[in-house]
Amino acid sequence: MKKLLSSILLSLVCLGFGYTQPNKIIQSALDSILSASDYPGLVFTHIDSNNHVRTFASGWADKENQVEMATSHKLHGGSTGKKVVSAVVMQLISEGKLNLEDRSSKFLGDYAWYGRLANAKEITIRNLLQHTSGIIRYEFKDAFLEDLKKDPTRVWKPEELLSYVLDDEPPFEAGSGFTYADTNYILLGMIIEQISGNDFYSEANRRVLKPLSLTSFSPTSNDAIAKMAQGYYTEGSEYALGFKAPFLVDGRAQNNMQFEWTGGGYFYENADYARLLKSIYEGEAFDMTQLRADFFSYVNAPEIQGSYGLGVIKYEFPGLGTFIGHSGFFPGYNTAGFYHAESRQVFTMQINSTEMPQLRRFFTDYLGMVRMIMNYDMSK
Repeated sequence: MKKLLSSILLSLVCLGFGYTQPNKIIQSALDSILSASDYPGLVFTHIDSNNHVRTFASGWADKENQVEMATSHKLHGGSTGKKVVSAVVMQLISEGKLNLEDRSSKFLGDYAWYGRLANAKEITIRNLLQHTSGIIRYEFKDAFLEDLKKDPTRVWKPEELLSYVLDDEPPFEAGSGFTYADTNYILLGMIIEQISGNDFYSEANRRVLKPLSLTSFSPTSNDAIAKMAQGYYTEGSEYALGFKAPFLVDGRAQNNMQFEWTGGGYFYENADYARLLKSIYEGEAFDMTQLRADFFSYVNAPEIQGSYGLGVIKYEFPGLGTFIGHSGFFPGYNTAGFYHAESRQVFTMQINSTEMPQLRRFFTDYLGMVRMIMNYDMSK
């Protein structure tokens, strides 16, 4: 990594770095990372304290067809979609329609299956948002993965997803531990729909995406989203979820994307994810007046090597400070996006690969970009 950063800095000197060509500086750094990493393609966005948005792309959106990656390409955001779910929940709380200490049984307890969930009687909305419910992941269950492969076109109902974790023993009592699980957010999606009387994607669009003009967010309920970048992974590998390769054939996903729903469930342009983070953390997505203390309350989350709030990951990076946001993974796509509150800057990066060598270096490359920008004045 030190060698790569030295190469980046040298290229910046050659460009006359300092203070005149920030766009060329960032593009050159991104191209250097692409060359060193063998990523198919990557996209990076920086928003400064003055809300100046800079977005850059490098490499290929589709290697086989020689389609260059563009800033207008959409990549799967994986778990970053939880930011949208969290924002909707916080709006409902600010409107008095929901409370963090409400038991989920208040809304879902009449379902015959509900009592078979781990810690069913004790789970609160706060527990679901923070992954402290004691409910485990459904998406890595062998039975689910087998069923997922059987029918790429299947439309999964939330209750069907939950069926894979019924009667499981909880690893801890509700509120006393942390285990990351999309299952928590599937339950939140059901609660949102029950309160609103609307399907989740429509409600999220009405409450969050449309008011913030985040027009590129595309639900993964559709297997043919315009401008999708190809996703790369090794078929049969541990994190491929049994998907066939390639991810896209003639512009359509040949694998099931619909199942993730409120656990993730969006393709988008990278810049729109950066704008979403900026809007949430600067109080535009919902009223922070009464909710700030709760929203930024964290539990220790060793599983992700950080802390977790109400749909918020917090990391402390040496020499850089505190960053809040969310990362995301889906076969063929990996995302990191975080906000630096002290300087009011946002940094988001995505690649269209989940090959293991590239996954291992992705976050280091992301931090390299962040460190480079923060160490220099990019406003000139």
